[in-house]
Amino acid sequence: MKQKFLLGMLLTALPLLGFSQQTEPLELSLNKAQEYAIQNNLTLKNANLDITIAEKKVWETTAIGLPQVNGALNYQHIPGELPTFSFTDSSTMKIYNYIFTSLEALGYPPSSDLFSSDSKPLTLGVKNSTTYSVTVSQLVFSGEYIVGLQASKTFLQISKLAAEKQLIDLKGNVITGYISVLVLERNLEIIDSSLTNMTLLLNETQQMYKQGFMESTDADQLQITLNSLTNAKNTIERQLDISKMLLKITLGVDVKTEITLTENLESVNSQLNTTVKDIAAFNIENNIDYKMIDNQVRIMNLSYKREKTKYLPTISAFYNYQDKTDKASFDFTINHIIGVNLSMPIFSSFQRNATVQQAKLELEKTINNKTLFENSLVMQLNMANNNYNNAMEKYKLTGENVNLAKNVFTNTSKKYKAGMASSMELTMANNTFLQNQSDNITALYELLKSKIELDKILNEL
Repeated sequence: MKQKFLLGMLLTALPLLGFSQQTEPLELSLNKAQEYAIQNNLTLKNANLDITIAEKKVWETTAIGLPQVNGALNYQHIPGELPTFSFTDSSTMKIYNYIFTSLEALGYPPSSDLFSSDSKPLTLGVKNSTTYSVTVSQLVFSGEYIVGLQASKTFLQISKLAAEKQLIDLKGNVITGYISVLVLERNLEIIDSSLTNMTLLLNETQQMYKQGFMESTDADQLQITLNSLTNAKNTIERQLDISKMLLKITLGVDVKTEITLTENLESVNSQLNTTVKDIAAFNIENNIDYKMIDNQVRIMNLSYKREKTKYLPTISAFYNYQDKTDKASFDFTINHIIGVNLSMPIFSSFQRNATVQQAKLELEKTINNKTLFENSLVMQLNMANNNYNNAMEKYKLTGENVNLAKNVFTNTSKKYKAGMASSMELTMANNTFLQNQSDNITALYELLKSKIELDKILNEL
């Protein structure tokens, strides 16, 4: 009985435990959203990993010109009987006795008993032997190495610029995603407000129809408008869900986590449009894309230099030490060896010349592309500035239209209630008001996007 009671208490507590584990909605201002994305966006993390990889590549290239030490160990076993050699053969003994007798006459130490008649046969080799060696090598000169080291450092710089560009793009994408959600939320507020107003008007119209002051067509017309607004609301809600999911992916937030944006369109607009840079003072060298193409020219120039260094010799030095644990009686292993390697290109049937010319032409192409990009960037800057100014004018104009359309709708509503305007006129006034509100929000969205594009070119994000 007691066990059943405890089990029942546990089952009762499970829903409460599950509720307590639900994560709180993530509240994000625009600045906080950008900071969160910088810390959690996977694409930016990969860009930063590329920097680390490039740093390791620089060290890898540098290490090629530093001393290299390698060791080797070789064990061998000879199965079966080892071959032998005897000096006691009559012909062999005569030859060696003559040699060593002559050496003794010249003052050399007496020979051993190796050649005496009772000497044992000489075993050739050893049963078990281990050979060990150590080799130290050092690159003395290599033109390709020098250029390669410069190229690896330039590659590191390109990786850093790529990460910087990714950071700029990420900030822009966060702002775009943030305002996209705000635009849809604002549209939803407008639709909800219109739904509330039209529902009240429909209820009043139905009451007046029952009393004989309105026709059924008036109520039907308002019901059609109400249905259209309901459908528009459902569509916007679905779009809002997708926009929030896209923003979560950009931020690096789990798609199951709820997010709440703490700012509105007006506050974001005030943040982004506090100051406008004078494009006449634009320094093209501050643009991230220009920096990247400038480094691309450096890479191609280094590639050209690398091809030219193939005409130069490559010099390296080495030292080798080798020995054995067990040696045969006659062992000719040389323990210490010091040497120098020289590799000198002589003639390649003009193959090297062809590769040098190709690299030179590729360099010229890259320089031409850089010039084209400079001109294109100036044009992009002027277009972005024009788009921004046009968007600003459009936003102000649509704001005025909203106020006018609101006045028209308010007056038409009063006339409708007084029987001086038809339901069709009221519907048209409502649609005009909604359209102008939508146009104003769209204009604000375009204004903010044009400011983002302008700031990207000016490197102000």
